[in-house]
Amino acid sequence: MNPPDRRTKAEILQHPRWDPLLGDPKIDTATVDNLRILDDFLRYIEERQIADTCALTAADFLNYDHKNTSSSRLARLRRGMEAIFPGHPAVLPLREAIRQKDHAYLSTTAIPKAKPRKLSKSVPYSELPGVWRSAFDDMEAGFDRNGEIPPTAGMMPTLKMKARQLLRSARDAGLPDELSARTVRAYARDLRERQLAAATLRASFSALLKFARYIGADAHTVELLSDLSRVYETEAQKAPKQKFKHLQNTGYSTVALIKKAEHLLSDANTLPCPRRRHAQRNRAAAIALFSVMPVRLADTRLRFGETLFWTDGSYLIDTRLSKNSYTWSAKIDLRLNKFIDALILRDCAADWLDQMRNECLSSNRALFITHDEKPVAYNYVSDAWRREVGTGEHIARTVLHTLLGVELGQAGTDKAMAACGQISHETASAYQGRALAMAQRMKGQQEIAGISDPTDEKLFAFI
Repeated sequence: MNPPDRRTKAEILQHPRWDPLLGDPKIDTATVDNLRILDDFLRYIEERQIADTCALTAADFLNYDHKNTSSSRLARLRRGMEAIFPGHPAVLPLREAIRQKDHAYLSTTAIPKAKPRKLSKSVPYSELPGVWRSAFDDMEAGFDRNGEIPPTAGMMPTLKMKARQLLRSARDAGLPDELSARTVRAYARDLRERQLAAATLRASFSALLKFARYIGADAHTVELLSDLSRVYETEAQKAPKQKFKHLQNTGYSTVALIKKAEHLLSDANTLPCPRRRHAQRNRAAAIALFSVMPVRLADTRLRFGETLFWTDGSYLIDTRLSKNSYTWSAKIDLRLNKFIDALILRDCAADWLDQMRNECLSSNRALFITHDEKPVAYNYVSDAWRREVGTGEHIARTVLHTLLGVELGQAGTDKAMAACGQISHETASAYQGRALAMAQRMKGQQEIAGISDPTDEKLFAFI
């Protein structure tokens, strides 16, 4: 066991390795513990002749602290490094080493099993009647029953969930475990009390209607489900689409979305937790970039050096769209560079940007990564939009078509189609529709009132 380090600040600074930093205000404000742990680490890398501190890896930090099982010593080193060398890239592999050490430590401790979540709106699948589960097995195997073909694989989770929900309603009403007119009415009452959208109710009863026909339910039950599906189909067609409500929250403006992203990016620096700062920078970039390039979700998984490039001081996207294999290229406006730069730096100082950008390009790093440097989930961009805007990234296509259609007419529609990677004018019409008419009315009202914002007009230029 090493003896405790009791050196004073003056004793530590006597070593020649600190000469270049003498007089630096960060040395004066650093604590003795900051200097002790950092000096010990600098001694360690000097002995191993590691000259480039930017080339340090998580393994280097783990080797330095190999005698300890907890991460407390590495956490001390992180505090010392952030105090004396703020924004240095070496803090990123150091954080990774701390995560690995914490994970290794926790894996050796007894973790109590999480209690199963109590279901309030459904029952476990295992509690469904055996004949129902047998029917679901036949559906998944592709067998027809009672003249009814099985649903697609993508529909199976929905059918199972609706059956589980119906059984919960039946039990809460004191009814037997069966698909009957009485249990359907109990289920309908529960759904109405939850104040769900008409489209959701239509989908629920349509799924149960499919299931009822497949298992050969009695005619009265099938007729009731058919009537409910028809009623809510009519209501769903009359009700305004939810996306138009969310569209109002965006102000029908790509500019408003970018301003929101800028606020998220600037506010991220005030968060105390590195993980939260990183997550908020990711969300800011997801909103800013895909508000002007609203491609489909499958095309948002950009990688440096593969689909995202740095050319003549600008970022360039060059990819092949998933829907139609259409080659799609876009030069990102310089005013959006800061969002990508922030994802590269990840708390590091801007002085390191060029070097870290080159490392991302050479390693083909994903643009969006988690705090522990893994690529984000497939739905990440849409989830980020849903959290900040209230709906998925697909709304950006409607926003862009609406904005440019109002501002520039047919020329604006053509520009929006190019930005979205679309080639069909029928598709463009589907994205405009009622939203365009609503936005045109809003624009007319604003013009009558003489409302204008010169800042917005300047920002329109990059779309």
